[in-house]
Amino acid sequence: MKKSKILIIFSVLIFLFSFASCAAAPEEPVENPIGEIIIEPAENSSVSSSSEPAAESSVASSSASAAESSSASSSFAAEEEDSGYSALILVNPWNRIPEDYTVKLVTVQGKYKLDEKAAQSAIELVAAAKEAGYDMLLCSAYRTIEKSEELYNRKVNEFINAGYDESTAKTEAAKWVAPPGTSEHHTGLAMDLVSSDYWGFYSDLEHDYENFESFEWMYEHCAEFGFILRYPKDKQDITGITYEPWHYRYVGKEAAAYIMENGLCLEEYLDIAE
Repeated sequence: MKKSKILIIFSVLIFLFSFASCAAAPEEPVENPIGEIIIEPAENSSVSSSSEPAAESSVASSSASAAESSSASSSFAAEEEDSGYSALILVNPWNRIPEDYTVKLVTVQGKYKLDEKAAQSAIELVAAAKEAGYDMLLCSAYRTIEKSEELYNRKVNEFINAGYDESTAKTEAAKWVAPPGTSEHHTGLAMDLVSSDYWGFYSDLEHDYENFESFEWMYEHCAEFGFILRYPKDKQDITGITYEPWHYRYVGKEAAAYIMENGLCLEEYLDIAE
């Protein structure tokens, strides 16, 4: 009997001691349910209010970026295309674009697209200009024949409204806007671009763009990316097009280097190449 009482008292003491210990112990930290998969916000980015949606968004963005990169690298391989026409195709007032000419368009900036032969080089050129401090904005790239017709007719009407007869108006308009079928923009190898600060001074493309530092940079570096200033000031009689300091044409790095180093236009280069 005495042993039983002792055991009961001992048990009660142990219970009271255990209860007191548990009550005094600090709360254990809760383990992160996501474990090691923690998506930290990128520098200068906003922080998501929920870690799981942020992780999902980051993964989706990475997947899309990887897919786009993979697609781009496979698209920009050659300076040729299925139609068989090279990057040196000549389209001017005397050489209409062939009826069987086809383009495989790739977005370069915003709504503007170029043929896959030129697109990646254009993207890299714009990026290099940005790194040098010039924010270049495309204002024209690939253009359909229908779009050229619209632009050309608009220019013709401008000259008619200024007092020119229809025949003279068409001749003058062609110096500024290539008639349908004769525009380099049909090839997907040509683009018009100026720096963003230009639009703070002008509402349309003007020859004065040659006075901007961004033009000087483009003129000096375009050949490194396979582009040339297509319509130089001193070649208007040969190209048949008024001087355009904003118009660049992709011809490939080798041809571009030779043309720019020797102060030629594409017509002159092709005469030599033949």
